[in-house]
Amino acid sequence: MEQKAKTRALLAAFGCALAYLLAGKVLAFLPAPAWDVRALSFVHHCIAAPVVEELVFRGAIQQLAQPLGRGQAAALQAVLFAVQHGTPAGMAWALGCGLVLGALRERTGRVWPGMLLHTLNNLLVFAAG
Repeated sequence: MEQKAKTRALLAAFGCALAYLLAGKVLAFLPAPAWDVRALSFVHHCIAAPVVEELVFRGAIQQLAQPLGRGQAAALQAVLFAVQHGTPAGMAWALGCGLVLGALRERTGRVWPGMLLHTLNNLLVFAAG
């Protein structure tokens, strides 16, 4: 991938991430009935998060880190993915998921299989909570 295309892909991925984060902050201030909060939480955790996080971490970061080596690129994005998830318990789970999703990205060369697996994981967590 040429440098110009890499730069555009990175900017697009981070633009999506910024929009996703800002939308979450705005929605946090809006009063809503309990069912609306649950519906918005579902959209946030089970649709938006898997798509945006896969585009940013496995799409942009892992791709841009390829000069480090395939394994190192996958490990780097997994560590950053874990750090982004905040709490120690969340970070440990996210690190494992990031490694699996990074390996899936390496194996398939695409991000959409990771989006599906990430969505399934988040759906299971959402249903349990």
